[in-house]
This record gives sequence, C-alpha cells and structure tokens, in this order.
Amino acid sequence: MCFLLSVVGLNCQALASTERTVEIIPFDPEEQRDDLGKLRVERNQLYVRFTGAGGVYIATKDLALLGDPYFTNSSLGTLVTLRDLRADEALLDKWLPSLDHVAGVIVGHGHYDHLADVPSVMARLPSSVKLVASKTSNHLLASAVSADRRIDANGYMASASLHGEWIALHPRIRVLPIQSEHSPHIADIVFASDVVNEDLAALPGDVADWHSGTTLSYVIDILDEDKRDVLFRIFYQSSASSFPLGVPPQWVLEDGVGIDLAVLCAANYSKVSQYPEGLLTKIKPRNVMLIHWEKFWDAYLPGRGVELPGVDLDVLGSLVMQNLPEKSSLFVPQRGASIILAK
Repeated sequence: MCFLLSVVGLNCQALASTERTVEIIPFDPEEQRDDLGKLRVERNQLYVRFTGAGGVYIATKDLALLGDPYFTNSSLGTLVTLRDLRADEALLDKWLPSLDHVAGVIVGHGHYDHLADVPSVMARLPSSVKLVASKTSNHLLASAVSADRRIDANGYMASASLHGEWIALHPRIRVLPIQSEHSPHIADIVFASDVVNEDLAALPGDVADWHSGTTLSYVIDILDEDKRDVLFRIFYQSSASSFPLGVPPQWVLEDGVGIDLAVLCAANYSKVSQYPEGLLTKIKPRNVMLIHWEKFWDAYLPGRGVELPGVDLDVLGSLVMQNLPEKSSLFVPQRGASIILAK
C-alpha cells in the first residue's frame, strides 16, 4: 500500500535519505493545544506528536491515545536529594495536548518519567477512559486512579510463552501489550526495578519509589470507521530492549497487517544487544520515529530538547536506516514536534 508522508513544519524528504546526519523536526508553536479539527487531521491520516521523554500523542480524526505522558521534568536537584515527585499542574495545563478525543492511556513501565504525571492526566479525562499499565504500575497508582479505570496489562501481554490478547480501549482502538525489558542504567543495573505486588496507600515518593515492574512494548491498532479493518498499526516501545524481548508475537507479524510506524526509544540504546537492528529486521516498519532522546530533567519547553548523555542520534539514526526496508523513513521530532502519515 502506498504511503504519503508529511511532517508538520518540515519537508519529510530530508529525513527519508540515508545520510548519517539526523535532522531533527522542529517544534511548531502554532499547533500546540489545537484540537484535531484545527490540525486538519483527516480520517485517512495518522498524527503523532512527541510530547517528551517516552511520551507520544497519537491521533486520527476524532480519536486519540496517549502513551507515557510526562511533562514535569523533575530537576536533578529534586532527584538526587530524594524529594517527593509530584506532577507540575501548571505545566500540564500549558502543554498537555487536547484531551477531547483521548480514548485511553498506555504506559510502558513504572519509572517516574513514564508514570508520575499519569494520575494528573487521568484526573483530567472522563471516567470512562482507561489506563493500561503493568501490574506494578497499577499498584503504584492505586490511591490516585480508581480500580475500574486501571487495566493490568500483565494479564493480556504476549511473551515467549504467552499468546497475548488485545485490549479494546475504544471500538476503533485496540492495544496488545508485549513483555519487554528496560535497558540498564549503569553496567547491568536497572535502578528501581522491583515488582510491586500490593496496592500502595499513597502515591510513591522519591525517584527510588517509582519501580519499573514489568516493562512493556505495545502494538496499537486503529481501525477504520467500519471497525473491521486496521487503518493504522503502530509499534510503541518507550524503553530499549535486547532482541528478541519486546518484539510482537509471530501471530501478529503474520496476520497480513504491516507496521506503519515504529516509535522507538533512543535512551540507553547502546546498552542492550541487537537494538534496534534485531527488532527492525523482524517487524519491517514503513516508518520509524525516535523518542526519549532528550534530557528529561531539564525544564520542560517544547523545541528545547537536548540529547541525553550517551545518545548519539547520528549513530542511532544510521543504525535505523541501515535496517529499514527500502523507501522507509526515519523521523526524529524535537520535543513537542509531530508528523502526519497518510494512506
């Protein structure tokens, strides 16, 4: 199927080349907080905004999904002095995308930069909107998000030994959680990596209290208006993992629906094996977007993201392009920037 690609604020041809230098898509302040109608997203288009850290806002006309929404960007001082982490409500008011059409929220794991803003985001959404997250993340948020709004992804996830099951968040959106892995922070160590087995009476406090638990990747299907055929399929992975962890199960890869966009984490990509090349050769996406590449402890400002220590976007971009099918494209949005894919 032929794809037409456009980038909000940038000609996509600059990113479709195999050059080693990665060009970052700039943030366009004109689109911030606009609803989907004002953004002119048509029914055959997929709009994806990189919101910062591991976060994305995925939308078609009249329908949207949030992944790992995090805007607070707690400072290094707050983190190293082990102060309690709480959402910056003023930042959320200013920069959170329009929630009018959001049908669900998905989270990859329980670390603060993926989960700490979720209670505030859920409080802004209708009670019918569900959160999909690991068992640990569910327990961490038990005091702030009611049980009827939380879906334990562990009970649905695909893995080497589990078939997996779709979760319907809307008649036109379904997600499949996949057991994955969190890349190590130092040597082979992943900080705050415990599994939590009981509901907490209060939200976690400092950075060490936000435990990762099971790390998940997701396949996201957006169905057409007849709710039968897949209009867009997205692979979403907010933490780098060693191959083959996090890869969709074979029954998904062989169902005749290709992956239109793979959203991949850049942080710590060099600390896991065969990433992203093993994943890319397996899933063969038509397009790739790199996220979680910028310092998420700097003050949150769209358009001002700076590369994380250890992340070389030129090197990673080259790895991606070398392992993509011919005519596939790579996108690296600045914090707050977006792309539009069209069928």
